[in-house]
Amino acid sequence: MEIRRQKPIVENYHFDMKKPEEQVETKLNVGFMPLTPPDKDYPKENSIIGARLEFTIAFPEYVLSGAVGQINHIVNQSVTKTEDISRAEADELVAPLFDIVKRLSYEVTEIVTDEPGVDLNFNSQDNE
Repeated sequence: MEIRRQKPIVENYHFDMKKPEEQVETKLNVGFMPLTPPDKDYPKENSIIGARLEFTIAFPEYVLSGAVGQINHIVNQSVTKTEDISRAEADELVAPLFDIVKRLSYEVTEIVTDEPGVDLNFNSQDNE
């Protein structure tokens, strides 16, 4: 799959101190949305997909949360619904978003804690 990516957008990113009694769960939500071409001259064989990652990552003392997104142009592939994207293609589309969260989290936690930053690992393991 050939992807031409637009600049990613950090919609929001939060570092929040957590109260000891506060219960927060780590959540990752990845979403895709086929988008309408901006004009009638857009190549018919290409598709536009919006990718978005919403996250809440809980640690004992703090919580990282936010949302990042990116518009992707898929060359020579028709995508009209989310099911048109394979798992491998989905992983490829969102990889830059996970990288942004990792980079932001490392830098912010390094500054806030005055220690080496947290190194997030988003690699998933399939149990199938």
